[in-house]
Amino acid sequence: MHAADSMTGVAAHGPAVSPAIERVLAMLAHQPPRADILEPFVQAARDVIVAELGSEVVPGKLAIARGAATTLDVTVLLGITGRLTGIVTYGMNESMALGIVGRLLGEDVTELDEMALSGIAELGNVITGRATTLLAGMGLHTSITPPILMVGAGSRLTVTNIPRLTVPLNTDLGTLEAQLAVKLTGAKTF
Repeated sequence: MHAADSMTGVAAHGPAVSPAIERVLAMLAHQPPRADILEPFVQAARDVIVAELGSEVVPGKLAIARGAATTLDVTVLLGITGRLTGIVTYGMNESMALGIVGRLLGEDVTELDEMALSGIAELGNVITGRATTLLAGMGLHTSITPPILMVGAGSRLTVTNIPRLTVPLNTDLGTLEAQLAVKLTGAKTF
């Protein structure tokens, strides 16, 4: 066979992908969500909110959501890579955001200015960082992206083919809505 014939065969049949890779890709797209992966995020939220805000956290009912998520007044989004890939979001209404920043600063806050928004983003970052430590204890080594802050309710977030685990985290400041859309990968990070 000539090299030109070999190239024609590849073009005619598409790139060769091993059946093992095809199975892994198909599996990742259809993985059922695992509630055990959400638990480190709930525990991290409890730990951080108690330590930083002096507020107890009572998790509400776990739910599975599909399709686009709609943001609340203030939503912190962080990407997750490594043994898990996807996103985590923490959404809240404006009143809760103001209450959180007020507690962090020890004074009343009436406006979500840059300083206040930075505090909310950092809280999401600290919770997720703590969760990655707990995940590592389960053998799931991950990294996170810097937080992205979305202000204004109604934006739509879509994570294609990954169901979201959602849980309301009730505090005396209001309800923090945690959503986790991740899937297990074969990647290893240390």
